[in-house]
Formats: sequence, C-alpha cells, structure tokens
Amino acid sequence: INPAVIPNGQIQLVCPHPGGVRSWIATSFNPNSKVLFVPAVESCMDQVPGPEGERGSLTSGVRWVLRARPDSDGNFGRVEAINMETREVVWTHRQVATPTSATLATAGGVVFNGSLDRRFTAYDDATGDVLWQTRLTDVPSSFPISYSVDGRQYVAVVVGNGSAHAQT
Repeated sequence: INPAVIPNGQIQLVCPHPGGVRSWIATSFNPNSKVLFVPAVESCMDQVPGPEGERGSLTSGVRWVLRARPDSDGNFGRVEAINMETREVVWTHRQVATPTSATLATAGGVVFNGSLDRRFTAYDDATGDVLWQTRLTDVPSSFPISYSVDGRQYVAVVVGNGSAHAQT
C-alpha cells in the first residue's frame, strides 16, 4: 500500500488511474512468433475529495478525474508487441485515443484493436505498421473475433459505449 495516495482530504495525483496501463482490456498472443499484443492506457487521475453520497464518489469519499501523466506527450493510448521469450518490446504504436477493445492476433499476421475515437485498426503483427483503419458508428468495446464463410475471412467487433474503458 502506498501511503502517499491514501485519501486525506486533499487533491492527490495517482498514476495510473483505475483502468490504466495493462488493466482490464484483454491481450492476445501469436504462438508462432511468441509475441503478446498489449492494449494499454497511459493516464493518471486526480483523487478529488467529494461529499459523502455524491454521485461518482468512491466509498473512500473521493472521486477521480482523468488526466495525462506528468511527462505525457498527449498520447493516452498504446498498443505494444512484446516478445515473451526475449521479454523485449518488438514495436509500440502510440495514439491519442485509449484502446477500448481487446486485441485480436490472427494466424495471417494481422492484429486488430479498437479505440475510444471509434477507430478499429489492423496492424502488421511483425512491424506495427497500420495496414487498415476504419471509423465505426460507436466505440468498439468488446473482443474482436474472426471467422470465415465460404472461404472469405471476416472480422467483427461489438460497438457501444458500454465498457468501463469506453466511458473514461
């Protein structure tokens, strides 16, 4: 327990915020390359004292306000590829919007991920280059899936501002 962030009636900077870094959003793994694809959120929060019972207050009597890290360049989102054998970062894709969907690694060497700006992106799993991107009608907030029908490959993702990450 970090005593410096125990609520004390003052505004306190806490990094990361509850959904930050590698939190709830699921990763995916390519067993051939031994690479893990991690959606991550780079953000902090101000712990702000709130009156008891105030909407948005935690049971500790504080509410939190999302903010950038003190050393931020303005990018809150990151998708990172990590080689699990060498423990080295293979590539990193940084963006302003935070990831809101799980990553999906495919046998075809493509990784999919969605973000708060409603974008759904396909990355080259070896380089991190963006291969394709579209803007959806709402925030992708689920686990993307891939399936085929009559020899044609499809990718699907549920959209809707319903996940914890889509609402931050």
